[in-house]
Amino acid sequence: MATICDADLHHLKPGKRVVLKSFNGCLIAPHDVKPEENYWQLIGCKAVVEVANDTDRVLVKFERDLSSLSLVNHNELPNTLWVLISDLKFVCRY
Repeated sequence: MATICDADLHHLKPGKRVVLKSFNGCLIAPHDVKPEENYWQLIGCKAVVEVANDTDRVLVKFERDLSSLSLVNHNELPNTLWVLISDLKFVCRY
């Protein structure tokens, strides 16, 4: 069974499975957000870390198709977003 657990997210590396727990530190979208940039829809969605470097963000690839949610994908790799590390939780298997 896979559950969500807290862990030291600074150990993120490519291939690690994560869940988006917030977006830009918030649980709800601002009132003036454009529908195509409402990435808060992805809260609770699972993803895999694609790129992790020495910054506060990692590139994650979501299991959900961004275009099916009418969200803009600004990256070359489909269904990916640069996300704050603090917006993620590890998916742990027990």
